[in-house]
Amino acid sequence: MNDEKKTVSKKKAAIAKIAAESFSKKGYAETSMEDIAAAAKLSKGGIYHYFSSKTDVLYFITENFMDLVLNGLEEELKGVSDGLEKVKLVIKRHVELYPKHIAEAKTLINAVHNLPRKSFNNIVKKEREYFRIVNEALAGYLGTSVDKNEAGAITFILLGMCNSIYAWYDPHSAVRPNQLSQMMFDLLIDGIRGIAKIPDYRAHLPK
Repeated sequence: MNDEKKTVSKKKAAIAKIAAESFSKKGYAETSMEDIAAAAKLSKGGIYHYFSSKTDVLYFITENFMDLVLNGLEEELKGVSDGLEKVKLVIKRHVELYPKHIAEAKTLINAVHNLPRKSFNNIVKKEREYFRIVNEALAGYLGTSVDKNEAGAITFILLGMCNSIYAWYDPHSAVRPNQLSQMMFDLLIDGIRGIAKIPDYRAHLPK
């Protein structure tokens, strides 16, 4: 990538960051391109040099956030042999991404449906890829203790629990991200034990 393209890429990322802040706080429908331009200290015409429309900005935000979520996850999981540790890694990684990308995460959850069909489908494709990776990690831990449909339902429950933090969790609260991820892990695994009759993993931990 040459210097000019790098400069444009950095500028687009900076504008998208500002737009995500506005979308997450003010609302997508309530934020205009003029609002984004003003916050980014650009003229109304200047912002169209980088983005053709508000949905173009939204797609840039959501696509880049999903790429960040997916980036390196499968490789990280391949480096972990223990099934339980794979599940813990998924939860920890999801929770720890949130404080660094609050606005982008909220924009994905709350505004992605505003995208044109083709762009929306591309984001859904990335979300399905994330589901597949998480589902495989869970299935690896569960083994034959639950069937495929139950494993899929547990994956949806886990992702619902993870995504719900975007609505209420303050990463600066007394409950730190690492504490929250451990709590979520314990709740999930204890819940799975009730369904799959898996022994308590803590019984095997050193005293």
